[in-house]
Amino acid sequence: MPANLTPAYREADARFRSAVTREEKIACLEEMLRVIPKHKGTEKLQAELRSRLSKLKREPKKKGPARRDSHRIPREGSGQVVLVGCPNAGKSSLVAALTHAKPEVASYPLTTREATPGMMAYQDIAFQLVDLPPLCEEHVEPWVFDLVRAGDLVWLVVSIAQPLAGLDLVTELLGTKAVVLYPAGKAAPEETRPGWLHKPALLVVTGMDRKGAEGDLAALEELLETPWPIVPVSCVAGTGWDELGARTFEALEIIRVYCKEPKKEPDLERPFTLQRGATVGDLARTIHKDIADGLKFARVWGPSVFDGQSVKAAHVLEEGDVVEIHW
Repeated sequence: MPANLTPAYREADARFRSAVTREEKIACLEEMLRVIPKHKGTEKLQAELRSRLSKLKREPKKKGPARRDSHRIPREGSGQVVLVGCPNAGKSSLVAALTHAKPEVASYPLTTREATPGMMAYQDIAFQLVDLPPLCEEHVEPWVFDLVRAGDLVWLVVSIAQPLAGLDLVTELLGTKAVVLYPAGKAAPEETRPGWLHKPALLVVTGMDRKGAEGDLAALEELLETPWPIVPVSCVAGTGWDELGARTFEALEIIRVYCKEPKKEPDLERPFTLQRGATVGDLARTIHKDIADGLKFARVWGPSVFDGQSVKAAHVLEEGDVVEIHW
């Protein structure tokens, strides 16, 4: 029996998936239970929501000042981007400018001691940025490398004042921990040593408000042995954000898909994000296991199909498709 989930329920579900704190998740689950259609087709979903809510409420509240776990950052949003760089490269300033997070920012080196996550808005989705302590020859906590390995994409942040030195040191230190960065958008290098991990990266150059920065950037592009995808930004002038968001979206290799209910307008404000090459079946599993199990067919509106074309679970979705699932 179809669940016929309402837009109000889907909005609460989207907020739940992007919630970070225990209190936010509890509020979202309570809202989902309040607005979910009450009929036989949603009985299993209602039971699952109550189970999640009960489990969250049983968790003890943390006492004292809030503190984040630096060794594990749960993935949120449409992709997890980790920021690596030398001291004073501008990582924390980037996170502070692009998110609501408040990492410690100062003119002296080694200010950042913990991993600080924050959500960066891009059009109708958001990326999770994770500011990490700087990489330097003196000392790097082992968990920093673990978080780099866990991320979906790396922003290799360098200052326009010393871009090559920053690039060389970061790649060298990551290499000591079997992590190799390669230009996002290019094919990953063939693995030559067991256990080594290759991560796609953008080269984010900060300080573009400095005098002579444009000439320094042109010189950097000529001197680079590897043609890195470079995104120049300035936290002072607030420039480069649109390009940085677009290049990050492209580098994550994701697409946005919008859902609609039969005989209703599509929800064009809260898309689902899927990896390129994802199918209708993948979308159904992202929404709920029961929907994937009961999927009969879907109607799709998009550039690669006729409007409302009926397709099966194996149909590959494209960026911007609107999907109406029947189950």
